[in-house]
Amino acid sequence: MNTLRYSLLLLLGGLLSLILDSCRSTSEAPQLVVNEGKASQPLVARSEGDTLRIPFTSSIYDHRLQITEAEDWIDTKLERGMLLIYVARNSSPTKRTAQLTLQIIERGERREAQHITVVQPASVSLASDRYLFAYTSALKVSEDYFYHNPGIVFTLPLPASASLFETKEAFRTNLDATRLTTQLEYGSESRDWIHDLKFTHQGDIWGLSFRLDAIPQSLEQRRVRLRLSDPEHPNLSVALDFLQIRRPLSLVDPTKEIQSLGALPQQYRLELRTDIPLEKLHLTTYVRSVDASDRADGSDDRQIRSPHWQYTIDPKDYQMERPELQRHFRLIKTASGVAIVGQTSSNNNLLDISSPSLFDGQLAFLVTNDLHDQKLWSFVKLPPYKQELYLATSGMKKRETIKLPQEASDFSVKLRLNTSSDDIEWVRPTFITIPDKDWGASPAIPQGATLTYPDLLTINNIRVTANPLRSVRRFVLQAKISTYIQSEYTGRTPLLPVDFVCEQEPFTGSYIFSTNEGTAIDFAGDTDDSYQQYIIATVALQTNLAPEQIRLEKPNPRSGWVQASLAVDPETGYVSSIAFYADKNDTGRDRSALLRLVPPSGEALSPITFTLRQSH
Repeated sequence: MNTLRYSLLLLLGGLLSLILDSCRSTSEAPQLVVNEGKASQPLVARSEGDTLRIPFTSSIYDHRLQITEAEDWIDTKLERGMLLIYVARNSSPTKRTAQLTLQIIERGERREAQHITVVQPASVSLASDRYLFAYTSALKVSEDYFYHNPGIVFTLPLPASASLFETKEAFRTNLDATRLTTQLEYGSESRDWIHDLKFTHQGDIWGLSFRLDAIPQSLEQRRVRLRLSDPEHPNLSVALDFLQIRRPLSLVDPTKEIQSLGALPQQYRLELRTDIPLEKLHLTTYVRSVDASDRADGSDDRQIRSPHWQYTIDPKDYQMERPELQRHFRLIKTASGVAIVGQTSSNNNLLDISSPSLFDGQLAFLVTNDLHDQKLWSFVKLPPYKQELYLATSGMKKRETIKLPQEASDFSVKLRLNTSSDDIEWVRPTFITIPDKDWGASPAIPQGATLTYPDLLTINNIRVTANPLRSVRRFVLQAKISTYIQSEYTGRTPLLPVDFVCEQEPFTGSYIFSTNEGTAIDFAGDTDDSYQQYIIATVALQTNLAPEQIRLEKPNPRSGWVQASLAVDPETGYVSSIAFYADKNDTGRDRSALLRLVPPSGEALSPITFTLRQSH
């Protein structure tokens, strides 16, 4: 008997535990804390393989947790408040990274989740595979990118004069580069102008040096491809192209290769030194979206100065092409050669910068020519989006006065801005209508609006109703940057709104106030639809008055069972009808009321009196 009681107690205890756990899961948000709240910090595993033990605490049982990983060199296990991460040996020559997610699964739904990053460095001594691939640290790409794309061929420019060329980074290999098969593939125009090829290395990063002859006067350029391959494994090979140019273009001031300019449009001029005729030169304007962190630490500057980037980049791959910008910049003839001239813009819509709150913008200029394959790049860094926003009238003011006729009409306003038109909020009177966004347009600006380079947004077809008053109607149409954008803004200049102060001419004609319909209205005592709260009747009015000019009076104090409201023609702003809303009659007797519409005094207009009756 005691054994049976003990078993029952255990069973009841288990059921109670499950019930409490279920209640906790529905009434409280499940809690999950990984690595003492340091889950955002990357975990470093040893190159030779490792087991990482990550403590975690949660308000639910382990069987309701799920760990996911996408890499085949990672395995995981949950064990009594500990996440075990098994990391295999890194036999590649490059650092690798894995993302793991520890999630609560409740009733088939994913709830609380923690993300964990595991980083495993590489060790050349552990790299068991033979590898040979082009490499440079100048580009903002992972080592894995080079390792998994062995067919990359970089082009490196050479000086026109006889000289010694050196680079400390050309390729990576765990082979002895001095034993690789070396082949120089010259173009048809010239041969045997590279001498004394030598290799240097630090770890598995190899550089090279060689002497080169001066380019002959008879040539504009010549190329050579250096191909290295493993004689035992022909599939392992790497190639580098070298380009020698006799008359290269150059900057008159090399420090202006990368410039920083303000947000407001300004005239841009960059002098180039060349004797190539203007008609044989070509300018292409691009836009780059640059990660703000890369800009802050200077890594992006190092990248775009590198020939590895300038000669290898395909603007299409980085969505840099902006055909609509080409007409705003051009090449002109100068005493030193040519110059790039044009007007800059930082307008997000016109430059089409992806995610401007995350990426900074750059104007990128590429000069090419018909004589040789040189690519001359220059860049203009625009200010960070979060730091230099502006919104102003066409005259760069915060206030502008607009004169409007008395009649209902359309008018336009002009704004200068570098944020998106989506980021503008409007504060307006009810009698003003602004066109909706045209989702089919690119960019999606209001219907009928125009966006003119470098920063002018013209919003057309803003509708104002007629002014029915005998005095000038003054009101403010205000444009301001949205609250969300303002919350991200870190600039020093306040983002003040722009006020368009409108003055509308007064009404000078004769008022109209009448109805062609009967003024005696009979209401039923109840509705046919049980869900309908009121019995409604509508009477059309002929007026050129605004609602605030008409007064509603109820002479009968016992007329609370009926209400009335005036309706306005949205095109004119004039009162066009009156609607009556009668309660259901549950008094058991008929009832009636009077309602009077009183026009402005002194205008020789008579009130309109409605007799309202309702049966029981």
